Amino acid sequence: MGEECPLTMASHPEEIELKHWPVASQLNPGPLKTLLHKLGLEKQYPNKLTLRSLLEINKDSISDDAVDSLKAVPRFLQQEMALKMSMCQFAVPLLLPPGTGSQSTLMLWALRAILKEWRPHALSESKGFEEGNIVFEQIPFISFVRLKDCSISKSQLLNHIFSSGQQIHNIFPHKDMDGGTAPKTISGGLVEACWYLPCGKSNVGGFPEPLTVANLRGDICASQAQFSFLTQVSTAIFIFLDSVDEDEQKLLLSLGDMGSKLFLVVNSKGEESRNAETSVNEIMEAFKLKSNNKLIWRTNANLAKFSHSIRKTLKDILKECTSKISIESMSNDAIELGLSVDECMTEASKSAAEEILKGIGDQSIVDYKRNQLPLQGEHWKQLAKLEKEECRLKNSGESRLEEYRAKLQQDKLKIRREQNKYKTTTAMAIFLGYLATTDKEEKALFLKWLQLKLDIRSRKDMSSLRNRFQEQSLVKQGNKCLEELDQCILDSSLGIEHFMREMGQIYEASSLGNPQASAEHCPLPALAAELLLDGYPFELLDGDASNIPEKWVTDVLMELHRKVGEKSKLLVLTVLGVQSTGKSTLLNTMFGVQFPVSSGRCTRGAFILFLKVGEDMRKDLHCDFILLIDTEGLKSPSLAQLDESCEHDNELATLVIGLSDITIINIAMENSTEMNDVLQIAVHAFLRMKEVGKIPVCHFVHQNVAGVSAHNKNVTDRKHILDRLNEMTQIAAEMEKRASVNRFTDVLDYDADKNNWYIPGLWHGTPPMAPVNTGYSVAVLDLKKNLLEVLKTCRCEEPSQIPEFIEWMKSLWKAVKYENFIFSFRNTLVAQAYDNLWKEMTQWEWESRKNIYTWQTKADLQISNLEVNSFEIQSEIQDLQKLEESLKSEALKMVATLEKEMTEKLDAYYKRKDKNVSLIEKNKIDFFHHIRDVHRDILNTENNKLDISLRSAQSRPKIFIENRKTGLSRRYCFFKTPVTTKPHSQMSSWKMSLGRCGAKKL
Repeated sequence: MGEECPLTMASHPEEIELKHWPVASQLNPGPLKTLLHKLGLEKQYPNKLTLRSLLEINKDSISDDAVDSLKAVPRFLQQEMALKMSMCQFAVPLLLPPGTGSQSTLMLWALRAILKEWRPHALSESKGFEEGNIVFEQIPFISFVRLKDCSISKSQLLNHIFSSGQQIHNIFPHKDMDGGTAPKTISGGLVEACWYLPCGKSNVGGFPEPLTVANLRGDICASQAQFSFLTQVSTAIFIFLDSVDEDEQKLLLSLGDMGSKLFLVVNSKGEESRNAETSVNEIMEAFKLKSNNKLIWRTNANLAKFSHSIRKTLKDILKECTSKISIESMSNDAIELGLSVDECMTEASKSAAEEILKGIGDQSIVDYKRNQLPLQGEHWKQLAKLEKEECRLKNSGESRLEEYRAKLQQDKLKIRREQNKYKTTTAMAIFLGYLATTDKEEKALFLKWLQLKLDIRSRKDMSSLRNRFQEQSLVKQGNKCLEELDQCILDSSLGIEHFMREMGQIYEASSLGNPQASAEHCPLPALAAELLLDGYPFELLDGDASNIPEKWVTDVLMELHRKVGEKSKLLVLTVLGVQSTGKSTLLNTMFGVQFPVSSGRCTRGAFILFLKVGEDMRKDLHCDFILLIDTEGLKSPSLAQLDESCEHDNELATLVIGLSDITIINIAMENSTEMNDVLQIAVHAFLRMKEVGKIPVCHFVHQNVAGVSAHNKNVTDRKHILDRLNEMTQIAAEMEKRASVNRFTDVLDYDADKNNWYIPGLWHGTPPMAPVNTGYSVAVLDLKKNLLEVLKTCRCEEPSQIPEFIEWMKSLWKAVKYENFIFSFRNTLVAQAYDNLWKEMTQWEWESRKNIYTWQTKADLQISNLEVNSFEIQSEIQDLQKLEESLKSEALKMVATLEKEMTEKLDAYYKRKDKNVSLIEKNKIDFFHHIRDVHRDILNTENNKLDISLRSAQSRPKIFIENRKTGLSRRYCFFKTPVTTKPHSQMSSWKMSLGRCGAKKL
């Protein structure tokens, strides 16, 4: 539980000096042990819990037993705990009561990660919204406190006031709720906070603007420091009381100018109430409070009706409110009042993160990445394209393949040399310097601060760009302008993964440079491997470049293999699905990990995360780690217009399905239109895996399907999915020439009843005030248990260790790079319809070329039979020119006729009602353009051939002409007899060889 002082940053990032606060073992253990005993954490003294141990897969992680709220929660995870509590619409600690010390603590750091979205009523028509970290938002702050043991249940009343919708949610714990009678061991003096956030609908919820609600636990006389703090920062303070004695009256009168904020909620209890009335009236007179600043709770009053009265008072306060405050700005008030702020110990990490972002200034994130993270820019993307082209050789043209491949390798080497010229930037030097620290908590704080700062800046830039995009679309700007803005939005994503990506590129580039640079960057894989072991995600596939930095990934994983003593047997689990269907949330809920969700950034690619398997389950699972793979959403609307986006989806799906032992296909909503898009990609990937002998397990998760009868009632839907899978499997097998595959069950073991899961929606009600649905968590836990049982019982082969996993990954990625994806369209039926038309187009094109070839042969014969002497007489030259003009004119007319015929055939084809022609209607214009381009190419080729033939005739030797007149011309004519069964290119070489033979004989 030790604390550490800030880092002192020297003038150069490499010079980092660490100073430490005393660790837990150096503190007075008496009070600390007492507190730990109260929290149930006495076993953790003097050691700290780690993220790695909390993420461990063991029997406790799949237990249904209840867990005490504070048990096993280490200090460095307070931020994550506060975030989860806020998502569940539970109040979070704002002021923590004194523990081992004498000061209360403002939990500013713990609340930093809470991100909220809301829609004020003023934006309801425009459908706009506001978004931000809640600690930065300037909003009214309303406090609720009590004097002594007031008989009114303050927390229960607050739940009625601020619950949105029909159901009352227990935002604040109270005595009448489940577990509400638990002993209050440490809650006295705790200030809890929650936020009311409007959804933009006046009929849902009661307040048009957001506000912060604070609730002080216990009597204000026993927590005067906390009460003084609340009077300083609050817009209004509601005091619940039964009576007021002399000391309490003095405390309230001592507030001075702050007393005007008071609203008194008085419990009317007969004689006792009359005795308190005098003191209450004196307080109201002293502060000149209005009559509506006093609210009377009558005996046997209706709780809902009284809640409405307080809600009305709050609305009146908000109408006249000019005092707004952010939680971040409260830190100064806290320090002035002698309270501590939990964030003080993180100042050095915060300063380092700000130093990294200082370079952004007024420039855009795109420019910042270009300057501070240069190696992952166009050089890396171009390198990825060259690597795939080296495998596929699509653009070799007329070059010899070996020469073309050698050129590509030279281009790759040139790019790496260009990358090697870059020096480590200031931002990367600071980043690498902090990763190199041996203090795990200091490193974790730095990474958390950096992520928070990057998210804030990314949201700011992306919000501005989205507004511009909306404005441009309204004024109907050209598509090019909108496409540029769309690309700019994608490029404005900035997170820790980009710094890690740059780290990998530095390492890869240095491996081809001088030995000194290579030695300098040799420790980088060890730093990344340490982060992997600590529970941080690691980028496997760079989604921006659609490529894997193989050397970097290999060396990082091998370093991790060495760090765990070469005990690294893996079982791999992957989630695939359409964008924004809750894939990352599913993994986060299932395993307690922290894949980024709803951060305002568009993450691309695939990320891996290692979960250690506990000793109690290692024997059953036969592995040391479970490897999670989180992927970007398939069929992303924001990426649909980019080049090769469909190919990118296929590469991603093939890779992660090939690496996985269990694949979860995530489908949001029953019978969604996106379902087919995911299924057709998965079927092709599973089919490819079957060919190499790997048969993964596949489960379908249907999200947002509520009701206990969902599984039974959706029998028909499951049958429909299986029918669709079988249909897609047949088409995919035909396209990829797999005659033995007829059904989906031929590809993998699939049971429609056991392999389909129905999970209710994440939210219980209307966001932003909707709590998390507990049914979601229960369903996800059941899924987790089942998946682990599947891994226990259905293992067909020994799990691979990291070295074998690396080799399989390399082989699989190589196959993906060589793959010329047949399937690159919206779905399999579209691909089939496209393929059918393309076959017809190929046949029509061959007929055009055959007709023009026949005509070209006759033209060649006509030129060769031209009766001339020497082409020196003017009349003979004119004859030749006339023939040239005649032939070219005839060629032009003939090509135009052929183009018209082929166009008419295409028109007729699109009028058919079979072969799913309607699915490729949007490709019609592309086929017409192809017809035009083909016939332009034919015409140019024929004109060039006529020019060659005419020049050949003009330069024919005189003796050849004379010999032709004596009879040898018959032999030459014989050589020129066309054979129409040969393709034109073969015919030309055949005629040339015969011509050479004839010349030799002559």
